[in-house]
Amino acid sequence: MPVSYAYILVALVLMSALFSLTFLMAWRTLGKKSYTLSWSLAFLAASFQWAFTLMSDAFPSFEVYWLTVNAFGLVVVTLNLRGHCQRTHCGILPNSLWPIAALIYASIVWTTVASPQVGLGTAILPGVAAITLFLSAIMVVRHREKPRPAEIATAATMIVFGVAQLTAAAVTLFQGPAGNDFLQAVYANIIFMSVPAGYTGIAIFVLFMVTSDLSEEMKELAIRDQLTGMLNRRGFGEQTAAAYATARRTGRPVSVVMTDIDRFKQINDKFGHAVGDTALQRFAEMVQHRRRDEDITARIGGEEFSLVLPGADLDEAMRIADELCKRVEATPIRAEDAELHMTASFGVATISDKDACLGDTVNRADRALYRSKRDGRNRVDLESSQMMRVADGTLRPVSA
Repeated sequence: MPVSYAYILVALVLMSALFSLTFLMAWRTLGKKSYTLSWSLAFLAASFQWAFTLMSDAFPSFEVYWLTVNAFGLVVVTLNLRGHCQRTHCGILPNSLWPIAALIYASIVWTTVASPQVGLGTAILPGVAAITLFLSAIMVVRHREKPRPAEIATAATMIVFGVAQLTAAAVTLFQGPAGNDFLQAVYANIIFMSVPAGYTGIAIFVLFMVTSDLSEEMKELAIRDQLTGMLNRRGFGEQTAAAYATARRTGRPVSVVMTDIDRFKQINDKFGHAVGDTALQRFAEMVQHRRRDEDITARIGGEEFSLVLPGADLDEAMRIADELCKRVEATPIRAEDAELHMTASFGVATISDKDACLGDTVNRADRALYRSKRDGRNRVDLESSQMMRVADGTLRPVSA
């Protein structure tokens, strides 16, 4: 083995071990994601693969050496692909990739021992590596509608490295059954030039991808209510700002429904906070039931919730609030040994020309909510500017 190759192999052993340790630390400190553990094990297997390649002269025969390094190489590509399947929840590949890896390894054994084929036997592993890299790149970019920069960079690196592996496989395949010293040297040069850069690039960009995932998760946690999974006040403010801007730009109406569980303190006092939490969760489910993707639902605080309905006029918002009011009253909640009957009050408002932001509409809907609670609870009310007094002295919606 040329000295230059030995130096590269030593670097690959150390680099693979370092990346394995890095991904293990990421697994332990970033939520113990299964895919980071798979990638840690993949780089650990790679460090053994390159260590055994470095010690090729220590094996009793070439066949034993070749089958050993190919076994570890298949573990590397299988774990790498498995990690991307776990991260993207892909439904294309089977749940277990190991039977496929075993069949591929059987073909390597056959072309090495049973029916020696130098070209084919050497081409199998880089060919499989290229396929798994292309599949991984597809999974990464299709994981979400708009890939993040780290995902684009990871997929691009995988494709480039996959092309290098596919080129190496094609070159060695042309050796034929007996082998060819020149083509074998070309194959070795392609491998030793591409693998260090490929390993380093993929590892670094995958780490960026993992930290990008964590960053998005932290952002999501910051705008989500932990009990109900709905938007919290902060997330509600961010999304309503976008809804208001869209409404002003398009001229579409936007309506707001504010709602509050009636006498929630009595529920907590009588049944305990665990039952109270269950009541909040069930109420949140009813608020979100059959909502459109563009609708915005949030837990504003305590037992108060909000529903923003882009495109819904006052009549539509009143209908939705009335249906929800009746559903809450008609749906008993079972929590522990108790059957809890609860009601909710609702306030409705729609955006007007005077509203400087959707927060103004929310405030008017909130005033309507408090009036509905003051006037008896378990009812739907409108903000006063959107109501009129009729002949019998009662208030009716202007839209009526």
